[in-house]
Amino acid sequence: MRKAIESMLNQSFDDFELIIFDDGSTTDVKSVIEDYLEVDPRIVYIREELHHGLAYGLNAMVALSKGKYLARMDADDISAPYRLEMEFTFLEEHPEYGFVGGNLVLIDDDDNVYGARKYPEKPDEKDFLKFQPYAHPTIMFRKSVLNMENPYGSPDRPRRGEDYELFMNLTAAGVRGYNLQENLLYYRETINSYKRRTLTDQVAEVTIRWNGFKKMGLNPWREIGYVVKPIAVWMVPDKIAFNIRNGSRA
Repeated sequence: MRKAIESMLNQSFDDFELIIFDDGSTTDVKSVIEDYLEVDPRIVYIREELHHGLAYGLNAMVALSKGKYLARMDADDISAPYRLEMEFTFLEEHPEYGFVGGNLVLIDDDDNVYGARKYPEKPDEKDFLKFQPYAHPTIMFRKSVLNMENPYGSPDRPRRGEDYELFMNLTAAGVRGYNLQENLLYYRETINSYKRRTLTDQVAEVTIRWNGFKKMGLNPWREIGYVVKPIAVWMVPDKIAFNIRNGSRA
């Protein structure tokens, strides 16, 4: 978490507020964040005593934010030092786009680089069939495109896939996204990331895909293989799924 926070505080672009949402942590997270609060006034620390789930926290941070743009990342990832500057500059110069992201460098628990993940420069509806065509932790949004109530879904429905649903909803509404062909974030993904998958999560994603494809004008019956893909992925052993996604490293 320290590396994640410092990667934001040390950005080449420094005119921002850093909202840290502590969703009922039970470790020493609070004391670590308070160390940074003492030295950097840009930090806004929000702590919930009870755990509510990711969608709840994301919705809360969107509502609390004061900036024109919103950049998002997770507590165990590391942003490249030029990330915010590149994304801010792009959105300032390209008003036709509602959000911008980029590519990932894959790292393990010891910060060792073992791969990369590249995303299509200008995703369209069909790019959502095979995979999520945006790396959510790299994205900077115009706040204006998230002006709906609970953009990440109902906080009473804790589940995975809130980012996939959001991007499909924005695409269906005509909001365009762009992926800079630059490595903007060091993304921590290990085999343990796959062990967190549950059948309930995968079934929820099937529903998200069905509804999202329809909204974007795709025929979910025609694309039924892609609709039920999360169930097929869940049935694959974690190690094999990880290797297929990221190469041969286990």
